[in-house]
Amino acid sequence: MHHISETRIQNFKSISDGTFPLSYYTPLVGYNNAGKTNIIRAVAWVIKKSSLTIEDFYQVDQPVIVEAEIVGITDDVLVAIGDAHRRRIEPLIVNGCIRIRRTQAAPGQSASSIRLEVLQRENNDEIWVANPTGIDAAIAALFPDPIFIGAMENATEDVGKFGSSTTIGKLLKEIMGPVIERYSPTVAIALQDIGQKLSSNAVDKDETLLDLDERIQGELSKLFPGVSARTHIPLPEFSDFMKAATIRIFEDGYEDLIGRDASSFGHGAQRSIQIALVKCLADVRKAAGGNAGRTTLLLIDEPELYLHPQAVEVVRAALSRLSGDGYQVLITTHSANMISCSDAPNALLVRRTAADGTKCYTRIKDAVTEAIASAEHQSETLFALSNSSKILFSERVGIVEGKTERTLLPTIFQDECGLTPDEDKIGLVDIGGTPNIPDAMKVLNAMGVPTKAIVDLDFAFRIAPIKGLINPNHVDIIACKAVLVELRDAGDIGLDGEGLPRSHNGAPATAAFELLANNTTAIPCIERLHEELKACGIWLWSKGAVEAHLGIAKTNAARRTFLQEFSNPAYKAAMPDYDTVRDAIAWLRD
Repeated sequence: MHHISETRIQNFKSISDGTFPLSYYTPLVGYNNAGKTNIIRAVAWVIKKSSLTIEDFYQVDQPVIVEAEIVGITDDVLVAIGDAHRRRIEPLIVNGCIRIRRTQAAPGQSASSIRLEVLQRENNDEIWVANPTGIDAAIAALFPDPIFIGAMENATEDVGKFGSSTTIGKLLKEIMGPVIERYSPTVAIALQDIGQKLSSNAVDKDETLLDLDERIQGELSKLFPGVSARTHIPLPEFSDFMKAATIRIFEDGYEDLIGRDASSFGHGAQRSIQIALVKCLADVRKAAGGNAGRTTLLLIDEPELYLHPQAVEVVRAALSRLSGDGYQVLITTHSANMISCSDAPNALLVRRTAADGTKCYTRIKDAVTEAIASAEHQSETLFALSNSSKILFSERVGIVEGKTERTLLPTIFQDECGLTPDEDKIGLVDIGGTPNIPDAMKVLNAMGVPTKAIVDLDFAFRIAPIKGLINPNHVDIIACKAVLVELRDAGDIGLDGEGLPRSHNGAPATAAFELLANNTTAIPCIERLHEELKACGIWLWSKGAVEAHLGIAKTNAARRTFLQEFSNPAYKAAMPDYDTVRDAIAWLRD
């Protein structure tokens, strides 16, 4: 299916100059006022022009320019749009692609003066060709009028009033043909007698109208002799009745014979009706074969607005199914529920600064390819990050390793900082295992998302050397391994073939690392490893794991007790090394 794969937007609203890659289903994520809605409005404008006002210009003395790269234009698509459109657009297509550019030079410029250009690619040369004959109509054949549903717009009007731009209007327009054909003759016959009394030359014209005709004629004959005028009231056609069409809402358990207007329901119900109508519109078009050769842009601002979380998932699934099936869906969202694991790689993180305006970070899937050479590791990292959609809603990311960190660090963070990590725009995420952490950090940093990680002591020995963070022959690694051999020879721990702890006499390997952390020979070595990894954005728990610093066991019961007692100053004072945990929180924020 053809779709817009990229748009470049210049000087439109909050966007100075930004390039935004798009897919069949593209969630746009960002804080309020980042400019997400401006992106989807610009995409709508490049497909269907309208005169922009001064409020639409980033700088009023510069033109608004929006480019769109359209890909996937196959021979089947060209056949479907018809010979006339095909003749005009086919010479401009290269490898199934065409790039268009729409420009408005100044605010208030008439729609007819807005320029549409096509990028002509030939022999490695690229030239913008202005207004090729019929190109606007050909683009319209590829992309019918976009459907835009705003976040704060009047949902009642969209679902309750017929109009060319409302969802109910578009839906009724799709089914109007057969309905008109079915009932027009009946309506014409029913109105025939009335027509005999209302038309200008009616034999049995209404007496009030006849009296008015005589008065008009009397006055007109004084001014223009020989000219007559008569009133004429045309009969409505059946299609005129459709313009008053609406929907009525009925609710189970309530006696209401004629139903109620959508306005009498809450915002959540109105939003649900909107989405239901969009889905119906898609089904009707598909059943009628109306999607052949066409891709409709479905642009929705915060589709989750006013909806219950379970309803949000229903909406996400419905929009996802529409995408790629005659529809290209772009949404803005503040809800992680609107982004599934398969959607996350294509999501755009939108940010806005005073200096640069609205921009987007590199997508997860692009950053993975750029940051990681191995295809296998690319796949693993993409999977891990796609399952942590919280990273898309954070300005900074802290990757944590264990359940204790996930459970307790937010509480400690709030106690130390006076606000939660989320309030501080830090997302604490678990990406499913320490081996994924270094690659995930590479990807997130490549995306432009500042990232740090907090890990257990074993990371320095098992993962850091493999990932090139620490030299495998590092003097402190060798020294610590020598201590581990002494502990093994004393019967305290077991070691694997790599000389690293394994489970021993029912004790997990983590217990061996805690013994290492308390060894006087190993302590200065571990401190140096801690500092070396900290320079890479990784905090190493120098006592083995966070539980050793807090003095708790690795059990759910211990975590519950901690949360219950943490506000007690005496409980906090009794912890073995709370200062290090406090330092970790400060480092995470730095």
